[in-house]
Amino acid sequence: MADDLDPERSTILNRILNGLTQVWPAKPIGYLPLYTIHDVLQMDPHALAQDAEANGLSAILVGPDQCCIKSGALYIFDRQSLEKMLQSYRPILQTSDWPLDPDQFVARIAREWIDPAHSVAPVIRHAFGEDAV
Repeated sequence: MADDLDPERSTILNRILNGLTQVWPAKPIGYLPLYTIHDVLQMDPHALAQDAEANGLSAILVGPDQCCIKSGALYIFDRQSLEKMLQSYRPILQTSDWPLDPDQFVARIAREWIDPAHSVAPVIRHAFGEDAV
């Protein structure tokens, strides 16, 4: 992000970036569309992924041809927190034929747009720090 932004715009852009990079046990996954990273934040998604990995997190960069988001997306996640959360939802995930492996889970949510009524939707919302089931 440019350093010469007015304070209000800078605060807004930091909040957007934090939605991607601030992950913890109650919100083990963050993501942003590549369009937002490039055109709004004016940042390099590869550099953001490398920063996340340097800080002990995992990152998956998904291009538009393999993503349910038109421009593609960058997903940053805390593998251990996500694995623990997924294990707590084992029955729902197994019944829905969804992976328990954190990398495979993130890849699948990147690939498939899930209807809010789908049985796994509450698990996905929880993974993003929204309402837990």
